[in-house]
Amino acid sequence: MSEESNLDFARCVEVSERVAWRLDDVMPKGTRLDFSLPFLPEALARTAPLSMLDARERKILNQITANSYLNAFAFVEEYIIATMMDHARAELYGDKDALRALTRVAEEEIKHQQLFHRFRRAFEDGFGTRCGVLEDASEVAGAILSKSPIAILLVTFQLELTTQHHYLACARNDDAIDAFFVSLLKHHWIEEAQHARVDQLELEKQIALAPGPALEYGVDEYFEIVEDLAAVFARQAAMDTESLAVATGRILPRDEREAVTRSRRLAYEDMFLRSGLVHATFLEMLRRLDETAPERAEAFAKSLGVAGD
Repeated sequence: MSEESNLDFARCVEVSERVAWRLDDVMPKGTRLDFSLPFLPEALARTAPLSMLDARERKILNQITANSYLNAFAFVEEYIIATMMDHARAELYGDKDALRALTRVAEEEIKHQQLFHRFRRAFEDGFGTRCGVLEDASEVAGAILSKSPIAILLVTFQLELTTQHHYLACARNDDAIDAFFVSLLKHHWIEEAQHARVDQLELEKQIALAPGPALEYGVDEYFEIVEDLAAVFARQAAMDTESLAVATGRILPRDEREAVTRSRRLAYEDMFLRSGLVHATFLEMLRRLDETAPERAEAFAKSLGVAGD
């Protein structure tokens, strides 16, 4: 696993403690957002192709998408907290380094939820209109947690790896977007990078303990979860289109409204699914579980944005 091969849980704890940040240092209570600039980099927001929108409307849609993006991470972190606590419970009388690493992940995910909820309140206070976002986190978490541990760890690993692409490849050097939002993406990535390493170690345990058929079954269930998440993000895409209409006071013709919704769906599929599905580290892990899985992942990534068009 290249540079990750020497990782262990004690090292994960050490690095996590060194890079950890405080919620109030990243977003103090009472922070007021600056709506003069876009929040998300265009590589993630994907508003430029929407020629039926003027510059102001594209900026508004960018900000709506950014709010939905952070809420979506808070949304999926609901199940991640639960699964990390389940894995920690298994180490209660065992590996104390693993116990510390897993409980740190859970605690930091709760902190991320608090950060994103704080952003959402500030967004609602300053944006001027209310935007619809995903709310049924416990229901979706329950559906994901009904799957096998391997499947759950795989989708968690994938989602946490996406933050690397979002910050390093898309936002870090983008001077056209709001600097505060770039800081949020950076701080999220800093800790999620450590969480992804814990995921790898937990997956290593599964590889060592589970028979081959169980690993393959876990991979099958992983793809079921990804399909379900694509449907969840499609719901958010439709809500964003409605939020745009309310915020701009302009009702788009049906074909233009459908184009906006499709662009939001593609954006969320890219952000949360495709960028993780094709990540080299993720594909390497998939191959260790099932030789055919990387090809399945790449085929699935290509299929995103096709279904429903």
